[in-house]
Amino acid sequence: SGRIAPYDAMQVWESDGPAILNFTHDDLNEKASNATKNEVLGAVIEDLPMVASLWDELRSDGAVDLISPASIKKIVPPKNDEKLEITFERGSLSPESPSTTETIGTNLLIAADGGNSFVRRTLGIFPTVSFGYGRQAVTCTVAIDSSIQKIAFQRFQPNGPIALLPVWDKSSSGDKIYANIVWSTTPDEAKELMALSEGEFVERINNLLQSGPTASPPLISNEFKDAMPKPISDALNGVDMVSQTISSSLTMSGMAERQRGFAVPPLVTEIVGRTFAFDLNLMHARNYVGPRVALIGDAAHTLHPMAGQGLNLGMGDVECIVKNLKQAVESGMGVGGTAGLEYALQQYESERQREVVATMGGIQFLHGVFGTTFSPAVHARSVGMNIINSAGPIRRKLVQVACGLQGIGN
Repeated sequence: SGRIAPYDAMQVWESDGPAILNFTHDDLNEKASNATKNEVLGAVIEDLPMVASLWDELRSDGAVDLISPASIKKIVPPKNDEKLEITFERGSLSPESPSTTETIGTNLLIAADGGNSFVRRTLGIFPTVSFGYGRQAVTCTVAIDSSIQKIAFQRFQPNGPIALLPVWDKSSSGDKIYANIVWSTTPDEAKELMALSEGEFVERINNLLQSGPTASPPLISNEFKDAMPKPISDALNGVDMVSQTISSSLTMSGMAERQRGFAVPPLVTEIVGRTFAFDLNLMHARNYVGPRVALIGDAAHTLHPMAGQGLNLGMGDVECIVKNLKQAVESGMGVGGTAGLEYALQQYESERQREVVATMGGIQFLHGVFGTTFSPAVHARSVGMNIINSAGPIRRKLVQVACGLQGIGN
């Protein structure tokens, strides 16, 4: 209970340009009534308490037959209209009681067993596309010197973004305020960061997060301009000045229009607990469904955490498959035979693959756009960010899609 940290704003800025993106909970409320208005933009929830809460719900739900602990040993695909068979070992909570092996049949097996899904690998009917981003995420909990003011901060660098995220209020256990760091970078820099002393690591974090928007790099390199005849060099300098002026003016007008300037993140004072590093990979199953089986969540897709969409997509999978199974039952087709179940699963797969693939494409685009150091592309990115920040309909659409309130195609 209480292990949740809501935030009502997100500030995104670049390391080599003046642009800022500010998203707020008001971006969710354009058409909402007073009764349905969102007071938060998002939330950071700790994994272990969330999972424990879900287990508690399962144990207390009288409609669920919970078999735990247990481990699947064998899956036999169905023949024709028969049920799928699962052989599992039921563990014992008592050392004196031996485990037992049982087999059950089911109309539908939903694989929600993570990125390394045993069900997906065992059945062998779910080919996947996967690749590494060539990045690692370095993450830890930190103490900060002042309140984070319910703002999630994210600064993009060529190697990847660094984020400072709120955590649940631990003030009752002392006077310290905490936040989470998620820093995506190259494996070499991740290795370097993991080897730093605590003081050195804190200094590196603060150097990045305390640096606000800057001027864009020269549109055309000085070396190239110096090699040109003076009239051409002067013309190129003029183009450069115009581009810099446009980017800076758009940033300032966006701040004035929305009455939101750059918010300086709080200072990190110390690292709390362990620091972890892990590889960032993309994986996507070519199909989400098979005979009497469906993949959901990380068993079907994993992606870069920069936009925080992994859990959101998984919850979207749950909502979608429940909706389609419910429609099959209420229509009278049911899920015992193959016709109703196949239709429901095909609808689920079609709806979710469109959404997931579009999200993956968007995140891959961001990964490339913010990873470039090519000056003309950096200038174009700054202009694009400023346009999004000022253009309410575009900004609100992005926020509503990211929060799962709208589909990408809606």
